[in-house]
Amino acid sequence: MSTLSHAIRRTFDAKTMLSIFLILCFVPSYLTFSVIGAVGRPTTLLTLIMFAWWLADRLRRHVPTPWRFQPVRWALAAVFLAVLASYAAAMFRGLQVAEVSPADTGLLRLVGWCGLFLVVHDGLRTMDDIIVMVRRIVTTGALMALLGLAQFVTKSSLLGWISIPGMTGDTAGAIDQRGGFVRAAGTATHPLEYGLVLCAILPLALGLALEDRERSLLSRWWPAAAMGAATLLSVSRSALVAAIVAICVLFAAWPPRRRLFASMLGIGLFGVVYVSVPGFAGTIVGMFTGAAGDPSVASRVNSYDVAFSMVARTPIFGRGFGTLLPSYVYLDNQYLGVVVELGLVGLAAVVSMFLVGIGAAWRSSMHARTPFQRQIGSSIAAAVCASAVSFTFFDALSFPLSSAFIFLLVGLAGAYHRVSSAQGGIFVGLDINSSRRSAEGVSALR
Repeated sequence: MSTLSHAIRRTFDAKTMLSIFLILCFVPSYLTFSVIGAVGRPTTLLTLIMFAWWLADRLRRHVPTPWRFQPVRWALAAVFLAVLASYAAAMFRGLQVAEVSPADTGLLRLVGWCGLFLVVHDGLRTMDDIIVMVRRIVTTGALMALLGLAQFVTKSSLLGWISIPGMTGDTAGAIDQRGGFVRAAGTATHPLEYGLVLCAILPLALGLALEDRERSLLSRWWPAAAMGAATLLSVSRSALVAAIVAICVLFAAWPPRRRLFASMLGIGLFGVVYVSVPGFAGTIVGMFTGAAGDPSVASRVNSYDVAFSMVARTPIFGRGFGTLLPSYVYLDNQYLGVVVELGLVGLAAVVSMFLVGIGAAWRSSMHARTPFQRQIGSSIAAAVCASAVSFTFFDALSFPLSSAFIFLLVGLAGAYHRVSSAQGGIFVGLDINSSRRSAEGVSALR
């Protein structure tokens, strides 16, 4: 029995849990276990299990690990404490009946995001582990992109046939349109969410395409091409701006020759889309030149007065995470939403988490041992940048996939920094496999 238990622990590691999470991302987000309520999505349930798993490992650990300052994890702790302070302030102040359950649900969602972050941050023990997970994340993004391209071509969600016992949904994956073109959503709840998840993964795909020489040229480049095309065809200003910001960050890490190659590749991709989809280029240009008359832009601007009046009433800790109900106002700006719900303290914590994650990954990439490892680090920093930019255009934390991937990518930045700074390439982190391996890591560090 002990041999079987040991074998299970060796097989069921952090990479396995994270891979299961990526697989569950293909379950349509509108499907939930309704008997559980707002946390009934499979990905949310798994992230809660991840937190319990990480906590159990910390409680059972009997081999001490070397202490090193982990800035990204402390940045997450600041966000967690800001949410707790906001929740406590809201409860002392008193909430309306309709806001109590969303506030409780917000805490559960935060715990799940922390579980995902911590399993990534502490569970990826070596640079090889990080590269494996980056490849799996990119593969997930590429498959999502293919689904979105198929939705664009067929003008159908292609998800209506999916029926899972015990799960229900209020929609069968309805298709949205803009400028006469279908806005693909993949398995996400909204095209914005879908586009921003893809543009956050795109820098990782470009990093692998450029430096992952262990694989063939086709296997390296098709994910990046698919995600680039799907990002364009998502017909989303927000996704395009976030993708451009991510690519600009990558440009800063590339030599001049690679920048020229990437520019030509981007122009070529846009040219292919322009030729194969007549009228699409005009729609893209019109989204920016005609933004002043766009109802979605006007709706966002008109909601700011309501949001600022809420901030004026509770400026320090906010009104409570999750209590800004859709029936009050739609902001489509997560930073403004954070100020309303978590106050200035919460805004400072969230911005710090992004800045620390970007800085940790970027700084560590400058000291990487190989060009491949350096590219992985700069790609992670670019992915977190894209996530941070997406907060400006989209209430990302209100959607299951976008919120989960943001914490996944920030955790990946922390893991990259932690592995890069470990002596001799040995990294002691989340050891759910066996305590023996922790002892080996400690011995090697000494």
